[in-house]
Amino acid sequence: MVRKQKPRNNIQFAALLSSGIDSFGTGSFVSVSTVFFSTYSHVSPSIIGIGLTLSAITGMISSLPVGYLADKYGRLKLFSISYFLRGVGALCWLFISGNLQFLIYMSLFGIIDRSAASLTRSLIISPLSKRDATVLMGKMMLPTNIGYGLGAGFSFLLLAINWGLMPTVITNSLSFLLVIFLYRTALKGVAVTSGKVLKKPISIKVIKSALANKFRRLLIMENFLFSFHRTLLSVYVPLIVVMYFKNYSWLSPMAFIINTVVISLFQGKVNTWAAENRRYDRLWVISGAIIAASFLVTSVTTVMHIDTLIFMALLMLIVSQVLAELFSSAALAMYMVIYSRSESLTTDLSAINLGGQLQNILGPTMFGSAAVSSNGLISFLMFTLTAAVSAHAYMYRGLNKEELKDEL
Repeated sequence: MVRKQKPRNNIQFAALLSSGIDSFGTGSFVSVSTVFFSTYSHVSPSIIGIGLTLSAITGMISSLPVGYLADKYGRLKLFSISYFLRGVGALCWLFISGNLQFLIYMSLFGIIDRSAASLTRSLIISPLSKRDATVLMGKMMLPTNIGYGLGAGFSFLLLAINWGLMPTVITNSLSFLLVIFLYRTALKGVAVTSGKVLKKPISIKVIKSALANKFRRLLIMENFLFSFHRTLLSVYVPLIVVMYFKNYSWLSPMAFIINTVVISLFQGKVNTWAAENRRYDRLWVISGAIIAASFLVTSVTTVMHIDTLIFMALLMLIVSQVLAELFSSAALAMYMVIYSRSESLTTDLSAINLGGQLQNILGPTMFGSAAVSSNGLISFLMFTLTAAVSAHAYMYRGLNKEELKDEL
């Protein structure tokens, strides 16, 4: 069946515009969330980190059940409910006060907030071809990063003119509601849920089946390790700068700027290139090799304590993590559209994303400790594991398409 051009264009327009609006709201709040929680909500600074960890844990635990409910009752329906709850939930932050309320609410909010990515991807992948969906997810990085930057700038302006943070909270809430409107308008009359799933009773077997496939299980492990570019760039590099090169403190924000610009400008192009002739397999293995090499470098520099060597390693890490994200994101987008079953699309997407969610939970603690360690043991163990998994990925990706499809 040939897809109509107009619905496809509508979906692409809605996805690009919504990613910018969504990230504007999120960026406006996240950029000042620590200030908001500590001043407006009266939360102790030490408790904020615990709350974020609890949110990540509850989000990871609930992601598969939420994904299954979306496949059963309708992806657009669950997406709309989820984003509506996120909008209402964002406003409820105005009424949260104290450490206990903060921890409880963070745990509850994580259930709906952390499932948003898989729900959104299912709306993009379901009505589009695999190639179009992969390319679109890459192109969405440009408005997403622009939105984050503008949102942060908006909150900075509010604080600069002493208007307080309430407009930021309201803006974040309204952004979720506007995203619902855009997707519901673009997907009007477009089927995004398999009829076969809607007739099935709720069964744990469907959720288990998302993890039963050998390829998806391997992908979860690989995604956990290959997504450590986030932790190395956002946690390890800034800590090393603070510990060894305080006079070069500008290196930390510069790393974020370089990463944002490169990903924004080139992710769509790399996704397009990767979709041809299974280049995504090569990019995936290369990204794993980059992360493994990065772990080895961090291990060696930790033991040697030579400032010049550490500085050179720091510059190498900044460049290599940007490339690792560029390559792994392109490959992962393709794997998501290929190895997610149409009738259980959101469930499978949530399963594949478990590796990345686990990295978000464990990564900052692991490499926060690694940065101040004197033996480099954590880094070396991660190098050994990542190198082994990358080598296995290289050999496993040697299977032809027919063999891979037979395993699903």
